[in-house]
Parts: sequence; structure tokens; C-alpha cells
Amino acid sequence: MLKVFVDINKINKEWNKINLPYFLNFNFLQIFYQAHPKISHIFAIDSGMRLYGHIFKLKFTKAKNYLSDKSILNIILSIINFNVLYLTNSFITNVPSFISNESINLRKLLKNIKQNYSIVVIPDFLFDKLIVEDNNYIRIEVEEEMILNINSEWDTLADYIKDLKKKYRNKVKKIMKQTNEIELRKLAEADLEKHEIKIKKLFNQVAKSSQFSGPRFNTESYIPFVKQKFMKIDGYFMNDKLVGFSSIIEKEEELFSYFVGFDKILNKSVPIYGRILIENIKCAIQGGKKLLILGRTANEYKSNFGALPIKSYVYLKIENNFLRTLLKPVYSKLRVKKWVQRSPFKIKT
Repeated sequence: MLKVFVDINKINKEWNKINLPYFLNFNFLQIFYQAHPKISHIFAIDSGMRLYGHIFKLKFTKAKNYLSDKSILNIILSIINFNVLYLTNSFITNVPSFISNESINLRKLLKNIKQNYSIVVIPDFLFDKLIVEDNNYIRIEVEEEMILNINSEWDTLADYIKDLKKKYRNKVKKIMKQTNEIELRKLAEADLEKHEIKIKKLFNQVAKSSQFSGPRFNTESYIPFVKQKFMKIDGYFMNDKLVGFSSIIEKEEELFSYFVGFDKILNKSVPIYGRILIENIKCAIQGGKKLLILGRTANEYKSNFGALPIKSYVYLKIENNFLRTLLKPVYSKLRVKKWVQRSPFKIKT
């Protein structure tokens, strides 16, 4: 029988009764749960099925990106918060947060969620696994996932650089030269506590550029994530001052790079972010990974390093008919920003 909980303490015995993938590990989810008390955490359990999702308040304060500044709708949206049911982990939206040995009945799932929400968002990889009897879901393209395939012939970073065209090889060398004063340090629990405030500031500099204001990742999560060995955090220092950081998750043959932060002003003259990407590539090669998953942002820049886009979609439904009409001018204008795909690798004959 399908059951839905919002209190993680009520699922601690039942959740792990089936074999779960990495991102559904109970202790992994518990860190998100404890660090983000202002959102509702959804835990759905059925025989052979586990699903994790969020309900959070979405602010359309940036609706002016799609509407005229003097629009009445813009004014209305700027003062209204919408409860969004996102049927995945809204902090890691490109990785499935569910497992099921059969199709999931969406109507039955939603019926068991008693919390209030006005918008449902479902990632494409879950929607394909659902039995959907409702025709009101709209498919919307979202930013592509950027992935670098790690060549099995690369044993070192030098091997990767050697496979780049001269133009891009010079770019990588220039980044390394411009950041030669940066010292890379692994951040242990004590380091994360020491630099806690700075880490939050650096993360917020990057996060505030997002299109809409969903739930903000709590960087204090890093301490338990590192303590329980779910993540590794690299700190980037100049003159003993933290100017950037990156976090990585290693899962079998994949390396995930998530939740980065850096000094955006300094980054204009000292390419901290470029150095972070290079170090991620180096780590993936040294770790014998096949894929480096770089997330959804800065797509064109990442393609300079060989990352390729994977198209992604979400399915959206606005529950209230009035709201559906009100928000149509917004969601009908949502478009993925066009960018130029770079081809940095030599063509092998």
C-alpha cells in the first residue's frame, strides 16, 4: 500500500528495506532534511518503490525577464508565493530520486500527498515511469545537463590537454597560468566550520543568478556530508584567503560536480571557475571515471572544456484553473537560452 510521509523519523525502519541507489540513501536524504526545515520533504513508500520530493515556496520575483516592467501581471506575481510540489530532490534535479520496479500511478501518488501545493513539477526521467491520466501537464525544456565523457586513454590531465585543439589547449594553459597563485586544499570538517560564513557568501554569489528563487541550498550541509563521506570539498585559496570552493560526489564510474562557489569579481581577472573545472576533470581522470557530470549552468563555458549537453525537460501542471490562466504568459515564454556549442577536441582520423 502506497504511503507518503513528511517526517523522516517515521520512515527510518522501512525506507532501507529494498536495495536503494546512492542518491536515495537514508543518511544522505537525512542531511537534506535536517538542513532545510523550511521546505516539506516528501517520502513516498510502496512495495518496490521509494520516491523523494519537495514542496517549497517559489517566488516569481524575476518574472520581469518574461514580462514588461509595467505589466499588472508582473506586479501580482512579484508579491505572490506559489507552493510547488517538485517530485525529485530540488537540489539535485538531474538525478532520479526514485526507484520502482513497476510504473507509478500519478493520481494515486498525488492523492496521498496531503500538503497544499498549487504547481506540480515532474522531471522527464520520472514522468516516463508514471501512469498519467491527466492531460493538463505541459512539457517545458529546461537547461541541458552538461557531461564530459572521460576518454579511457587519458591517464593524466596532460593526456586530456594533448587531445584538445590548439585554441582550447592554449585556453587551458592560460587558465592554469592565471591561477598559478591559487592553492588547492581539501577541506575537512574543521576547515568547513572555520570558513562557514565565507563559503555561504561565495555560494550565494553564484546561486543568486538563477532564473527563479526556489529553495536555497544550505552550505552548512557540507559538514555532515563530508563527515559521512558523501562529498569531498576542495577549497581554492589565494594569499591564504578562500576565494572559491567546489564539491564532488563520486558514484561508481561517475563524478558529480555540484554546489560550487567563487568570488565573481575576482573571477573576472583570475579564472577561478575555469580552474575548478580543470581540477574536476583531473579528479575524474585520476579516479578512473567514465563520466564527469557538471550540472546545468554556464553551458557554453563548460563546452569549451569538452562537455556535451543532454536535453532535459520537466512536466508542469498548475492545479488551479485561474492560476493556470494567470501564469500562462510566464510559462509559455519560458525558453532555454541559446548558446554556442564548442568543439574543443581534435578530430581523430
